[in-house]
Amino acid sequence: MNYEISRGCLREMDHMVEDGLGVGELAEVFTSAVQAVKTGGVESLIQLLREHPELAYARSQKGRTLLNHLCDWPGHFPREFETGRALIAAGADVNALAIDPDRGETSLQWAVSANDVAMAELLIDCGAAVDGLNGDLRPLAQALFYGCREAAEMLVRRGATVTLEFAAGLGLTGMLPRFFGTDGCLLPSAGAHTAPVKNAIRPDTTGDERMEQALIYAVINNRIESAAYLLDRGADINAMPSGFHFRGTPLHWVAGGDSAEMVEFLVRRGADLHAAAPKDKATPLEMAEHRKKPDIVRLLKNLGAQR
Repeated sequence: MNYEISRGCLREMDHMVEDGLGVGELAEVFTSAVQAVKTGGVESLIQLLREHPELAYARSQKGRTLLNHLCDWPGHFPREFETGRALIAAGADVNALAIDPDRGETSLQWAVSANDVAMAELLIDCGAAVDGLNGDLRPLAQALFYGCREAAEMLVRRGATVTLEFAAGLGLTGMLPRFFGTDGCLLPSAGAHTAPVKNAIRPDTTGDERMEQALIYAVINNRIESAAYLLDRGADINAMPSGFHFRGTPLHWVAGGDSAEMVEFLVRRGADLHAAAPKDKATPLEMAEHRKKPDIVRLLKNLGAQR
């Protein structure tokens, strides 16, 4: 999804030519503009935009606009609000898709993935679609996928659609019953399954994954009450729903985090301590070891996990 920016990355940029500027000149100007964006050099950026107006919508060879760079992980760049307003005033498209013009991610998706609430709100104020382009719901999906609670809650305040999956991740347990009929089946109001990332892993079956996806969101965001509600209504605690870069059970996901409480809850509810993830066959214990979570490693071993 997002990539950490380094000085080496800046040196590697070879930028697109627009409006007649020479390749070398545009590359140098764009690189200077990116540095201004990342360091809060608003005055320098404004001067560059005056001299080269096309910078507001130009893209790097990798397909990022300056506004995309501003919103990319880790976000929260110095004077980002002023920088964002300067770019937008100069003509930057708040809904421009980064990297891939057809399947890329918007600046809003990147901002909420970095839990950069201030930047995300500026984008929404300036026309970014709170429910994503064509109502794809990806901003809220990505905020919850990356455990960015403040950003997720802001999106809801700003009018984002809340489906079953999202309500679970947000901890809105009192909202969950409205998605179920008297027969226990999901109602249309539960919404469609929304994969949290672009280029999602295709499901192995054509089955309904919404309950299990909702459970994963609840686990990632440490919403035990919502997780319990879903399990009580039949969610499979050992399922590995599609849509994630890494597929594993709910216990795999929490094993890479810091919530001992959620680990204990899942094991108590029947989570398989030795389930193997389909991609690399890692168990939850191996996931905790890989993510360097010594407290979770000790807890899993105490609960019966073995190598």
